[in-house]
Amino acid sequence: MGTQLASTLAICTILFTITTLTPPGSSSPPEPPVKCTSHNTNCTVTNSYGNFTSDRSICRAGSVAYPATEAELISVVANGTRARRKMKVTTRFSHSMPKLVCPDGTDGLLISTKKLDRILEIDPVGLTATVQSGVLTGQLYDALARAGLALAHTPYLRALTVGGMISTHAHGSTFMAKGGAPSDYVVGVTIVSPGKKGEGYVKVRQLTEEDEELDAARVSLGVLGVISKITLKVEPLFKRSISFRKRSDTDLAHRAISFGRKHEFADISWYPYQHRAVYRNDDRAPLQVPGDGAYDFFPMRRALSSSSISSRATEEKIEAKEDAAKRCALAKDVLPLYYNSAYGFTNNGAYCRESVDCLFLLMKFNL
Repeated sequence: MGTQLASTLAICTILFTITTLTPPGSSSPPEPPVKCTSHNTNCTVTNSYGNFTSDRSICRAGSVAYPATEAELISVVANGTRARRKMKVTTRFSHSMPKLVCPDGTDGLLISTKKLDRILEIDPVGLTATVQSGVLTGQLYDALARAGLALAHTPYLRALTVGGMISTHAHGSTFMAKGGAPSDYVVGVTIVSPGKKGEGYVKVRQLTEEDEELDAARVSLGVLGVISKITLKVEPLFKRSISFRKRSDTDLAHRAISFGRKHEFADISWYPYQHRAVYRNDDRAPLQVPGDGAYDFFPMRRALSSSSISSRATEEKIEAKEDAAKRCALAKDVLPLYYNSAYGFTNNGAYCRESVDCLFLLMKFNL
């Protein structure tokens, strides 16, 4: 490889396992999004960031329920409907930014999927996985990998719930096959909704690919009912071959579509202030190709609360002064920081630098 290519590629050989996403060490998980003053009553609800994007507020709710089985969930929804209470679904960590989770003030009922956390079946013959809606993505990825299986596309985070992931259309990146979101690969959903008096105040829908309503349930935003369980189409485990290339953004609009059609998991990071774009060539590779590495992107690592507070305070000072030049100057440091660390992709514990010694980056797809 010539020096010109070496200056624009960050490439290495790696076998990816998501279990190394965060390095070992002590840390505290996010506080629960729902807090109550008296045994699941008189509650507040927020998200994992501590505020909602619209007004940075915290919502109130009369009470919260934690069903652990579908039967318990049916009972909760029926009782809430009978009492004419407004009900909203919340999850273990609540990553959503808008206030869709907010019920009707102190009369509202929150239904948490925190205890709906069981993997019900992994079928290596039919290539499906059925889980309760509160199962975390990390749980699912690990269970699938142990069975030699994987989802075709996923978000990066391991702490999303499967129900929340599909309901918000959380996604990976592709133009190919069915699309880049796990919700595109949902083949079955059981959803529990309010019903009429003659139905016992509850309705349970078991939707499959033969039902037109499945498309709505795939991306329901939590407003069609509470998802009890989900069946996803999976496939044999595979690796991915990844390389990065930094270019001028002058032809970004022209290049983006063709680039996306050329690579199965193509991704572009655009830095308009610097007139640069980083193209991630990302394709699947044979599972037998050797490699030993990890994905360890530092913005997703554990961090001291004091560090986050300090960073937020700095940003708010810049925002209050409307100092665009300062904001852009800080942003200018992001590209070399990310690019020189290969966006967190490592080989044998070392970042894949811009070097002719780095050849191909190959990962077990367990994101």
